Amino acid sequence: MPTIDILHRFDTALRETVPKIASRLQPGLMIADIAEKTDSFSWKLPHEAYDLYQWHNGLSGQPGKLNLAEKLLRLKGKWHGELSGRENEVHLKLGFRLIVAKFLPLDYALAGHRHLKLGRCLIDLLPVCILTEGKDTIYCMMRLDSENPILYCAKGTNLPPMKVTESFLSTQPQFSRLSNFITFLTVCCQQGIQPISSHQKSLQDEIDLQLNPLEFERLYQQQII
Repeated sequence: MPTIDILHRFDTALRETVPKIASRLQPGLMIADIAEKTDSFSWKLPHEAYDLYQWHNGLSGQPGKLNLAEKLLRLKGKWHGELSGRENEVHLKLGFRLIVAKFLPLDYALAGHRHLKLGRCLIDLLPVCILTEGKDTIYCMMRLDSENPILYCAKGTNLPPMKVTESFLSTQPQFSRLSNFITFLTVCCQQGIQPISSHQKSLQDEIDLQLNPLEFERLYQQQII
């Protein structure tokens, strides 16, 4: 199935299961806009990345009025710091774990790529999603190789870019293509979401969805390489 069709199927799953997340996805970019942003680089953007950013240009709402502390917290995130804040995040509960996810707009993804290169990473990678759990951070990064656009879910907590090597990436969870990752997210929406129980109603404003950890693990094992 073409990647764009897989993305549209994911869109449908989001609207049906977690509409408040679906409503916060930004409109997609035109092909010409994507090309203009990426043509100056030495690599060619894989077709699946074009499809991704034509579908939606990340998850990024309009922040409300920020106090000084909130502004400083956003700056602390450096290249993606402005995307801190509830309006730019998906909060999901996986068992006892709270995971915060960001789907990066293309400008931020390219800023992440530049950050890696300035830090002397020798591999061309495009961060498209960031997951944080407490002090741990996982970067979902597409390899900028049209023939082999692997999506790595690499634990990058306190890891300098120069340490993001072939050897390191080979040890990290990965999907052979972005489309496999999106398929995994789709089935998680369709089969893995569990309702918030009555004694958890206070969490409704704090989390966007709750996943069954056993079902999540089963679905993940079906999708990985």
